[in-house]
Amino acid sequence: MTALRVLLVATAGLASTAGIAAAQQAVPDTGGRVYGLVGGGFGDGTFATTGAGAGLRLNSHLGLDLELSHLSGRTIDGTTTSWFDDVFSTLPTSTAFDLGSDNDAPWFPSIRVETHGRDVTTFLTKLTVEFPVADGLLFPYLTGGGGLGRVMERYSIVVDTSPWIVLDTLESTDYAADADDGSFHFFSEAAIFPRAATPELGLALVLGGGVDVRLWRGFAVGVDIRWLRVLRAQDALDTAQATARASYRF
Repeated sequence: MTALRVLLVATAGLASTAGIAAAQQAVPDTGGRVYGLVGGGFGDGTFATTGAGAGLRLNSHLGLDLELSHLSGRTIDGTTTSWFDDVFSTLPTSTAFDLGSDNDAPWFPSIRVETHGRDVTTFLTKLTVEFPVADGLLFPYLTGGGGLGRVMERYSIVVDTSPWIVLDTLESTDYAADADDGSFHFFSEAAIFPRAATPELGLALVLGGGVDVRLWRGFAVGVDIRWLRVLRAQDALDTAQATARASYRF
């Protein structure tokens, strides 16, 4: 909430000093609009948010925008997400693997997933409704739409073998099966597989609003607050975002 307060205070300060823009050329009722976003998000993870968009203003109130944005962050407290819970819910706490005919002792590893966060990329088509006030110095707006969202989960799989290896049945503490037969390696200490990333596409929905303060001709800065949902196969990802926005109308 601290970041949101800073954005709101900065916007109020800009509005109080934007009187100089009244003497500048007015923004036409129709034309184009480009903008950029930078800020943060929270909800199903904490994110750093960046984005850019361009659109067509059909009249002084209604416009259509295309936007590409990227959210990069970590899951809250590094906890396992519901996506991983669903994937690994069929695995028992310990799973037995036969080491081969020369050794009848099974291997009982302890398997866990360590999450390293997620990235979200969205491509959105939005309808934006503006309400210019104060002789075109302030542009409050509402926006909403949908498009595609790509969620990239980043994680590692950790197999902790040391508590479960029956050492008196093995020739040494370490054991390596033949890689040609599709088997695996294990060691007396925890084995951490390389980090992996799993992408998933889904329908993205966005709803929000904000206000732009015109500083010079068509150039304005302001604050944008929105809610984003990405619908995935297992569950939905939700984030609330507060960003600073710079825009230009022409």
